Amino acid sequence: MKISELLHKRILVSQKGDGYASPQRVEEIKVLEIAPSGNWVKIQNQYGNKFWKSASDIILIEILEPTGKPSE
Repeated sequence: MKISELLHKRILVSQKGDGYASPQRVEEIKVLEIAPSGNWVKIQNQYGNKFWKSASDIILIEILEPTGKPSE
């Protein structure tokens, strides 16, 4: 999947641990912006912090449904 297809979506991503024995972490983020080169992505984490991250460091696990009213 191209990174451009994730723009404005909530996704679950995997992040590598800091060391060999460190467990892998799963985090929810929202893709806010993509640099023209496609190499950098501005994301927002579940705490509201916004920052740029290398697109190659984003390991997609799953695309989440938009938040809002539950469907009946």
